[in-house]
Amino acid sequence: MNDKTDSEFEAWWIKQPHREQFEDVKDQMRNVAVAFRKMGREDVVIELATAYRTDEDGYWVLGRTEVKRAIEAAGAKWRE
Repeated sequence: MNDKTDSEFEAWWIKQPHREQFEDVKDQMRNVAVAFRKMGREDVVIELATAYRTDEDGYWVLGRTEVKRAIEAAGAKWRE
């Protein structure tokens, strides 16, 4: 694991409630975190919300809120 991934995992781990109870599986959880970081972008699939409307030209228009929810539900991040 590289230093950035390790520090991100440790920062997350410290915030977890009752983490002391899970020290025996911490390394396994770290391995999962590494695997997710290694996933290629082609492996991330975001299902867009089905609540859409069409504009006056017949194009589908998704609301900003619905798109953000779909991205977050896939476990991905977004930025403005």
